[in-house]
Amino acid sequence: MIKRLFIALLYNLLLIPGLLFACYKLYWPREGKTPFGKRAVEHFGFGGRVSRPDVWLHAVSVGEVIACVPLVKALLKEHPNWCVLVTTTSATGAQEVKRRLGDTVIHRYSPFDLLPCISLFLLKNRPKQLWIMETELWLNWLLLCRWLHIPVKLINARLSNRSAERYQRFASFAQMLLSRISWIGAQYDHDRANFIRCGAAPAHVQAIGSIKYDLNLDPQRIKQARQIRQAQWQARKTLIAISTHRGEDQIMLDIAAKLRDTFADLLLIIVPRHPERFDDVAKLIEAQANMARRSQNQPVNAQTQVYLADTMGELIDLLAMSDIAIMGGTFDNIGGHNYLEPAALGLPCVSGPHDFNFQEISQQLQQAQALVLNQNIETLIAQLTLWFNDRQCYHAASQAALKTVQANQGATARTLHALVFDMES
Repeated sequence: MIKRLFIALLYNLLLIPGLLFACYKLYWPREGKTPFGKRAVEHFGFGGRVSRPDVWLHAVSVGEVIACVPLVKALLKEHPNWCVLVTTTSATGAQEVKRRLGDTVIHRYSPFDLLPCISLFLLKNRPKQLWIMETELWLNWLLLCRWLHIPVKLINARLSNRSAERYQRFASFAQMLLSRISWIGAQYDHDRANFIRCGAAPAHVQAIGSIKYDLNLDPQRIKQARQIRQAQWQARKTLIAISTHRGEDQIMLDIAAKLRDTFADLLLIIVPRHPERFDDVAKLIEAQANMARRSQNQPVNAQTQVYLADTMGELIDLLAMSDIAIMGGTFDNIGGHNYLEPAALGLPCVSGPHDFNFQEISQQLQQAQALVLNQNIETLIAQLTLWFNDRQCYHAASQAALKTVQANQGATARTLHALVFDMES
């Protein structure tokens, strides 16, 4: 008990400088960054009260929001009178909640993990349960939820070998976190094993699959996007670079420049990961290629070499207009991003070697020969050249991507059953 009190005290002391850094990252104005406005006070536990929501669902940012949408829609279809409170940390996440879920849920910004902030939030709202997307664990959240008898459950949880090793360095702290979670819906067997290795009770951890496979794509929207492509750039070979980070945009431009030696009409679409980088990426492209910017409604014409997708919420449309995807966040030690949206649209994908954040999905797509990881740019270009040249090989990879997604669907229904059955029993 004394050891745990010491850990909690030390943790809260270390949170103070952490909060200052978080405030800088969240609130410091940058060009292209979505502001919080007056709602910034919600991070401190203030803001509108939500009376006893049936579920408090926390999704940090855009990726987690997109993943939880099918789950929320299925929940509200089954229980239309339930009140669902969705929190995000980021403003872009809030925009995604509004765009995808509208008024069917209530949105608030998540409180900081300082005791006054989370105490005010919980005592004011008193949710019946807390569901956390993936592995966003905060000690004070968990301690106060236990004190107020609010069950905490992890959805679509993943824990890589690398993260598990970090947790094990602070075994007592990890035990404090995981012992206060009543159910963990791990994505895969290796995630389940890692949670147990770090201190979770085996009976509380279930390998249930990834709900990210249960994409709800609008076929009419996809059809319209493909019609726009046909009208604007017809049969041009199109390569889309998704979720690029600083330094990767130049890599994409270099790849496209080399591919144009063989495919003169190649069009590269760049989708930067962070909106605050849009203008910097635009300047980089302008210095090297003919560019059109989506935010300025500049059309793609025969002279356009690079299309900068500097808007939010249009990735599905852009994927539907593309042939092959390159995944950003994989050329440096970032860990990559989700391959499933391009795969669900039948796009074969290439990436750099660092995709450890999506290990299981990556392995499945690689085994199906729908994804190729590359240690160097030369092998990446060779793979792209093969797919662009050999239509039979390309079609096989495209169908393999689709079948991989379809074969792994169903985790949303299994997750919802586990979550709701416990509430009703």
